[in-house]
Amino acid sequence: MKALVSGSMVIGLGLMFLAMLQGAESKEEVIDLGEGVKLEMVLIPSGKFMMGSTKEAVKAALKGDFFFKESIKDKEEAEAIKIVEDQFELERQHEVTITKPFYMGKYEVTQEQWQRVMLTNKSKKKGAKLPVTNVSWDDCQEFIKKLNAVTKGEFRLPTEAEWEYACRAGTTTKYSFGDRISIEDANYDNNFHKEPGNQLIKPVGSYRSNVFGLYEMHGNVCEWCEDWYGKYPAGPVTDPKGSDSSRNRVLRGGSFYNSAWLSRSADRYYDLPDKRINTYGIRLARTIVAESGTKPLEIKPEVVIPEVELKGLLEAPFSEAKAKEVQQTIAKSIKREVEEKEDLGKGISLEMVLIPAGKFVMGSPKDEKGRFDSIEDQHEVTLTKPFYMGKYEVTQEQWEEVMGSNPSKVKSLKLPVTDVSWKDCQEFIKKLNEKTKGGFRLPTEAEWEYAGRAGTSTAYSFGDKITTKDANYDESRIGKPEAVGSYKANAFGLYDMQGNVWEWCEDWHGDYPKGPLTDPRGPNSGSCRVLRGGSFAYLARFTRLAGRNNNSPDYQSNYGFRLAWTP
Repeated sequence: MKALVSGSMVIGLGLMFLAMLQGAESKEEVIDLGEGVKLEMVLIPSGKFMMGSTKEAVKAALKGDFFFKESIKDKEEAEAIKIVEDQFELERQHEVTITKPFYMGKYEVTQEQWQRVMLTNKSKKKGAKLPVTNVSWDDCQEFIKKLNAVTKGEFRLPTEAEWEYACRAGTTTKYSFGDRISIEDANYDNNFHKEPGNQLIKPVGSYRSNVFGLYEMHGNVCEWCEDWYGKYPAGPVTDPKGSDSSRNRVLRGGSFYNSAWLSRSADRYYDLPDKRINTYGIRLARTIVAESGTKPLEIKPEVVIPEVELKGLLEAPFSEAKAKEVQQTIAKSIKREVEEKEDLGKGISLEMVLIPAGKFVMGSPKDEKGRFDSIEDQHEVTLTKPFYMGKYEVTQEQWEEVMGSNPSKVKSLKLPVTDVSWKDCQEFIKKLNEKTKGGFRLPTEAEWEYAGRAGTSTAYSFGDKITTKDANYDESRIGKPEAVGSYKANAFGLYDMQGNVWEWCEDWHGDYPKGPLTDPRGPNSGSCRVLRGGSFAYLARFTRLAGRNNNSPDYQSNYGFRLAWTP
């Protein structure tokens, strides 16, 4: 999976929800260390990825990094080329298969966690929620030994391959969030040591997580890995564990003191295993072992979507014909249908529509009629992964088949389910994923608007004006939901994206960040979740594609939802 680069888009598989297919106990586990101190671990599914960098990527990264610009600018061309060649030798791209799922620390190990296990804290900059620092590889082994003695065990350092796989979370860009980095993305030395002390270590969880739900994989502190440092092997490898021997152990991720170059997903660093520095820390991995008397962990076949170069085919605005063409192209490349059905039994099915990756302008222009000025600022968004979106809002018969009940006040099988909270939707999705092949979820707010616009830049997918023939909203005077599919579909083939019932999205609600964004997921926390699309009880201005609503995640009203699905 790649973001837009030089006008081309490369699409691959988004791995976020493959964890649900692995058969492990849960997507996250929490280990209680006592006195309110806990370790949080995230399940990482098995899979295949390209580790390292291409020569072109190394060259582009070198050109874009101030540190290397300074080191290259006064050198002869031959010397500059050698710098690129040497760096490429360290990061030579190769295919890696990780055959077993494992748990990875949601955060870098904190000082309070280290203190709880080791009864000491060698970190120079003290803070309970700061990552532990000034620890050597040897120190980490002692910590792990003691941690395993007081828990159910199997904690360890991640291998270098596991670390990069977990960091990338399905991406092939320089960072897990794209090819550019800013001080809003990670804690690195943006001033390249010109102002000593400008960058300081920060508490874990200070930046947005990657798609797997891991925080600070880029910057903050360098993280020890299990491997001895050495050259990558030639050709594809399975579950690699690094060099057989060396003087140095691997560190990954960069730190608050290092330039952006060292924070890249592919960058490799190393040091002696007894070296302690205030930029060195640790993130744990844990091997999954089936408990005695339990069913062995089932590793389901890996799903691989081949990469497809689209040459910028879907950059909004685009026509309905173009939307259909690209949907067919991607469906063929991933060996699926544009429309997929999930059988729930009793003749009830979920219909999902393929939404290609693409770029669009999210929000509304300042002159759009009905605009809410403070929360709809326009900004460019790139969605790097194709996904499926519900052709219709989830119906009452679908809800009943999964949940065994129907909370809707106005009842009818083909009406959208209503009176469900965001938390209710999560429970539905959990049971649905257990009942099916998994991967269902709520769409992000950006995915929702992109899918709703379907290539348009107008207030509605059908233009800048709305009539009662277009959607079910307050002025329609219907006063209740209508059966799904009662109005014309948009260019992607999605029905009732405007009006009928409000639809919950995954994101916490907040102001849009500035600048171009890649695969945005909203704020890290908040008090309200996002709702989109308007409803039968709200005025036309709320049904605009840029219109935003929000409420507490446990609030129930005439709210419904539409599913997204990552295969």
